[in-house]
Amino acid sequence: MNTTSHWFKSHLKDMPRDECFQLLESRQVGRIGFVDPDGPVVLPVNYVIHDEVVLIATMPGNSIASHAVDQPVAFEVDEIDEFNETGWSVLVRGLASSVSRDELPDEQDQPNPWAEGDRSLVIRITPSHVSGRYLLPA
Repeated sequence: MNTTSHWFKSHLKDMPRDECFQLLESRQVGRIGFVDPDGPVVLPVNYVIHDEVVLIATMPGNSIASHAVDQPVAFEVDEIDEFNETGWSVLVRGLASSVSRDELPDEQDQPNPWAEGDRSLVIRITPSHVSGRYLLPA
């Protein structure tokens, strides 16, 4: 249990959409949330942002491919500074869909998964809602 007390609590500040995408573009790992037969699940993935959509490369037939494609999903990226109790978080909600090879951007703009294996299925998350918040020191 944490028994730390504070004189002043940090406060939240909403961020504009363009800052959300700047922060999304500054990272390589995020978390995709979707529902499988056992309920909600959140998994870490490598990604890129291209033309304000999230691109993820994954294995055909895995949990993401089987349960997220053609479904509404959430995608989240954050940075937390526990010592200073500050950070930021960006949330993207939208529809996940598979991307055909002819729709892919140039190779340097495609996702580059860290995990081994056949990651030939590229999934696009087209945002219907993008929001972000900063947790700022008091």
